[in-house]
Amino acid sequence: MDAQLLFLCWLLKFRSHFIVKEFKTFINITESKRYVMKKIFLTLLFMNALCIQKSIAGGFKIGLQGQKQLGMGHTGVGFAQDAATIYFNPAGMSFVGSQLNASFFALMPSTSFHESNTNTLTHAVNQVFTPFSFYGNVKLSKKMNFGLGIYTPFGSGVLYPNEWTGRYILRSIELQVIYFQPSISYRISDAVSIGGGFVYASGHVDLRKDIPIQGAAFAETAHAKLYGKGNGVGYNIGTYIKTDKINFGLTYHSKVNMKVDNGDAIFENIPTALASNFPKNNTFNAELPLPSELAFGTSFKISKRTRFAADINYTFWKSFDSLGFDYQMNTSTLSDAKSPRLYKNAFSIKGGLQYNASNAIQLRAGAFYDQTPVADGYVAPELPDNNKVGLTCGATFKILERFHIDCSILYESVAKRTQKNLETGLEGTFQTKAFAPGVGVTYLLQKRTYKRKRY
Repeated sequence: MDAQLLFLCWLLKFRSHFIVKEFKTFINITESKRYVMKKIFLTLLFMNALCIQKSIAGGFKIGLQGQKQLGMGHTGVGFAQDAATIYFNPAGMSFVGSQLNASFFALMPSTSFHESNTNTLTHAVNQVFTPFSFYGNVKLSKKMNFGLGIYTPFGSGVLYPNEWTGRYILRSIELQVIYFQPSISYRISDAVSIGGGFVYASGHVDLRKDIPIQGAAFAETAHAKLYGKGNGVGYNIGTYIKTDKINFGLTYHSKVNMKVDNGDAIFENIPTALASNFPKNNTFNAELPLPSELAFGTSFKISKRTRFAADINYTFWKSFDSLGFDYQMNTSTLSDAKSPRLYKNAFSIKGGLQYNASNAIQLRAGAFYDQTPVADGYVAPELPDNNKVGLTCGATFKILERFHIDCSILYESVAKRTQKNLETGLEGTFQTKAFAPGVGVTYLLQKRTYKRKRY
């Protein structure tokens, strides 16, 4: 499950929404019917774009970039604890020392759909995804640090039963995105540092759906498979202020334009009479802008043993007003098009506590609220999104002086949302929940220079 693959997913989805409403034979279709078919087809294509958004901020952003941070509600902009600060605020690298950090999670989402005006309740097939992260931070000098982050900030997957109502919109999707972020920080003074990093994103998406070709002559179900790889570049910059009792952090994640070139659009079990409308060896190009994000964080000591941290994130989703794609081969039912998205800017609020139970054990707990960027009328099976709340907890166990084990648990609930999609007409109530346990290790490459406090 990776993230910027989400972007790819959107793009690919557009290619996959090839739906025709009434077919008997292609020869007997009138021009007016062809026009209607084309519109329905394009509508479904657009809807698939929502899938990627799910993993981008607010919608379905995967906040699993660090065990310590997740345990405290996924806060870290103003509280640099380990090398994972490369993601949260690269300026914090100046205050964590040389170390290696690796984490693994088991993300288990659960989605259900209740079709309006029916008793039909559909549950997506349960799946387990394994996002990961690796961070390394090394001191180059007294004032300068170099770090490398490899992590999966976005990713998703869903698999619906064969006969579910929305099978012509989506049967399954699998996304994976990996970020590579080399970073550097510079310590201006004992209390202030700045930092930044270059981001290279790489990912893939695999999307599948059925094509509703009806009629006695068409016994087999037609399928559309979309697969593509994409990449994009961006940057992350920040500043960090550290004092004895209170810390502040400010960071900016740039917009990333994910591009898919020559993605594969594969159509199976297409009747011979309709084969010309679904060309073989077809490809497409697409581009999706990943909005920029501004985040502010702080942390302060409540007591000798207890620290509180809080982050506020604001994602500039309003810049994402439409999605488009370009096919290499166009037909009467497969045309280049743009779909309005009309997303809105969204924010999230996070908070958490850390308690030093002893020299060897740290305990954490946190909570967060994420506002959805998805407007009414654009909720889709790929992104059954709404405002969400989450609870987290975690702990660190110092096994050796330089070797620590970190663990965390996340529970997230997306509020029920009853919607009718303006492009596909699918109407019903979606509900999603997610559970994610995780474990990680931290290895200190050098002993800390300060004296460890005893409790």
